[in-house]
Order: sequence, then C-alpha cells, then structure tokens
Amino acid sequence: MTRLALPAAAVLLAIAGIVAYRAVVPPAPGEGASAARLAAELRCPDCQGLSVAESRTAAADAIRAEIQRQLAAGRTPAEIREHFVGRYGEWILLAPRDPIAWLVPLAVLAAAAGRRRARSHAPRTTRPA
Repeated sequence: MTRLALPAAAVLLAIAGIVAYRAVVPPAPGEGASAARLAAELRCPDCQGLSVAESRTAAADAIRAEIQRQLAAGRTPAEIREHFVGRYGEWILLAPRDPIAWLVPLAVLAAAAGRRRARSHAPRTTRPA
C-alpha cells in the first residue's frame, strides 16, 4: 500500500495545483480574449468532442456570435456561462465545475489498484485433485 500512496498523493497534489492555478490566474483583458476563453470552455452541441472555439459548425458559429453579443451588452463571463448552462445543461461545459468530479476517477483507479494488489498477495489455495 505504501508504494501506491506516494504516487496517488502526487497525482492529487498536481490536480489541486491545477485547480488552484486556474482559480488564481487573472483573466486576460478585452472582450476578444473573454469571448475566446468562453468559447474554449463550451462544448459544441453538434460535434461534442470539440469546444465551440475549435468547431466550425453552424451551431458553434451561433454560440460564438451569442457570446460576442452578450459581452457587448455588458454581461460578465460567469453570467454568459450560466446562460448556456441554463439553455443546454451542465454537459455544455467541457470541464466540470466541481473539482470533486476530477477526483472520482482517480479514487476508482486507486481502489482498483489496491484490490488488485490485495489479490496478488492473498494466499493461494489449491484444489484437491
């Protein structure tokens, strides 16, 4: 178990660092930068594997235009994000809001590794012939 504890702690620490960095880094100035950043955070409704910034579909074009209109109207990036979450649901966000969503897969992997290790060290029983 000690061999797994150190790598698991390192991974958790790295994830916590990424989350903290994203929370502390100030946004770039200007509507263009805000629009680009918002478009990169939203999933394209048509091709779902790409962000709105990367996609060239009509739906992505419409979302980018809507982001620009709302920024020009004075809405904050958080308000615009909420607008799209209200319209499409949480799946529109490429990254989950809650950091726990990033930790659940790691916990599952750690549990599986622990179970596998426990099985490999368990005494083996032989069947009578």
